[in-house]
Formats: sequence, C-alpha cells, structure tokens
Amino acid sequence: MERRRAANKKRRMRMESIPKEESQSATEFLITYGWSLLVIAIVMAGLYATGAFSQGQHRANPGMCRVVRPAGPYTGYELNLVGICTNELPETVASMNPSYDGSGSCSGGGSGSCSYPNYITIRPFRSGSISNGFTIAAWIYWYGPTLTHCQGIFSSMPSPSSGFSLFGYGGNNGACGTLWVNGSYVKWPGANYNFSAGSWQFIVAEYNKSNGTATVFNNTNVFSTSNQGSKVIGASNSSTIGAVVWPSGKIYPFNGLIANVQLYNASLSTNEIMALYNEGIGGQPVALQYLIGWWPLNMNVNDYGGNFNNGTAYNVTFPGSYSTSIP
Repeated sequence: MERRRAANKKRRMRMESIPKEESQSATEFLITYGWSLLVIAIVMAGLYATGAFSQGQHRANPGMCRVVRPAGPYTGYELNLVGICTNELPETVASMNPSYDGSGSCSGGGSGSCSYPNYITIRPFRSGSISNGFTIAAWIYWYGPTLTHCQGIFSSMPSPSSGFSLFGYGGNNGACGTLWVNGSYVKWPGANYNFSAGSWQFIVAEYNKSNGTATVFNNTNVFSTSNQGSKVIGASNSSTIGAVVWPSGKIYPFNGLIANVQLYNASLSTNEIMALYNEGIGGQPVALQYLIGWWPLNMNVNDYGGNFNNGTAYNVTFPGSYSTSIP
C-alpha cells in the first residue's frame, strides 16, 4: 500500500512540474496565428486562380516594352529596348471585321458596298525614310473570304504607281497579288492561293532595292517572290493597317485579327525573320537601326518604335479573348 501511495505521489509531482504554457502551446498557436494562415491561404488560392503562377497566362500590358531614341525620332544612335520585354502574349489584338452589304470593294466613310470599314490610319512617315526598300511584318488571323475581292493588311501608297501594299487575300483567281510594289504585283503562288484561315500566321513582305527582289514569307517559308527591278519607294501622306486604301479612295479591308505590325526601311535577313517568328505574337523588333514603326495593337494604335508614328482607329475593336493557335 505504501509503495502504491509513493508511486502516485511521484506521478502527481511529475504532472505538476509540466509548465501550463507547454500544455497549452498548440491551442494558443492556432488561436494566435490561425486567422493569418487562413488569409494567406485565401490570397494564394486567388492568385493561383487568376493564373499568377502559370507562365502561359501572363499577358503584356500596353507599352510594357518600347524603343527609346535618345537623339530623337528617326535617329539610329544608342537605340534601346526599355521596359519588360519578355515576348508575352498581348492583352488584346486588333479586330478588323467589316460588315458588307454588297460585292466588290468599298469606299471610305462607310459608303459604297462596304458598311463602316475597319482600319487604322498612320501619320505620314518622314520623307525618304523608306525609299531604299522595306520590310513589313505582321501576325494575322484570317477569318476567310468576304464579298470584297481584295483584303489589305498594310498599305502606303502616294499614287497608283508608287508605294507598296500587302494583301491578305487576293479574291477569285488572285485578282490582287499578295504584294504590290510601285505599280506591279508579286503574284500569289497560284490562281486560288491564300493564307490559311483559322490560325495565326506570321506574314513578312520585303523589297530589296539592291537586287530588285520582292518576297513574301509565310511563317518563315518563302510564299511568293519576283524580281521587281530597282525602284524608289515613296511614302504616302498616310499609311493604313487593316486595309489597303487605293489612291482613288476605295478601301479593301481585312477580315480578321492583326497584331504586332513592324515596318523597317531595309530588307531583313533570313535569321532576323526567323527571330521575329520565334518571338511570337508578342515579340519585340529586331534590327532597331532600320525600324520605322512598331504597332503592337495591344489596346491602342500607338507606335512604340520611338518615331511617334501613331495611328487613328476607325471602328476597330480590341478583343482580349482570342485564339492563340499557331500552325
């Protein structure tokens, strides 16, 4: 009996020697930090739901990357890309989806056979800035044929026999060539050829004055080419994106989406074209010394190439939800 009393006494003494703080530490921890842990968990879940931890969900804000020209517009000294230049998909692209009420072309202001054509006008380039050749690059998502027989991507035409235009669709029998340079066409590869519909296509058109060659590339592959001879390219009073505006006033608008338009005053090399393609829809320019204009078309029509060739949009929308499929 005495042994049992002694054992119980020792057990009580050991229990009494344990600090209350230790026995209550787990409960107090939950009471003290539980709400903080719950708030952190909710915030993390929200960030995950919005794609903050997914590389593929990031979108580039307008003007996030731009070219800076310390010596002023059209200069080539100490050019730099500034900002966050990570080739991310843009927040939006430009939608050129005109409504038609007749056949053939359409004239400006919504009259003629095209109701309210969608396109962008660009302020005039500095005189002589593209006289020695050019490269125009753009990403397009073509919806398909419409009642108009030509659909323009980019145009700079001071007269019917000078300037250049890039077409995205030539109509039946290739009525409009894919590239027009000073009055003559670089024809489509065949009578009923066109760019693929339903996916993003990288289109580059360039003219090399030194050898007279004009070439159109589709996703870095030569699509069509011809020798145009040596020509002086003149810039028009205004250029257009999303349509070809003929000097007579007729407008041939594009049916689809356009993004990341870049204009250079030289023909780019094969490696430079490949670099632009690999960068994707949100890529930045290469060969900055030749860059005339850069229009990402991300929520606005501003020129982020440092030459301030900003645009004016007519009935253009900027959808943030768009397909990213590239063949």
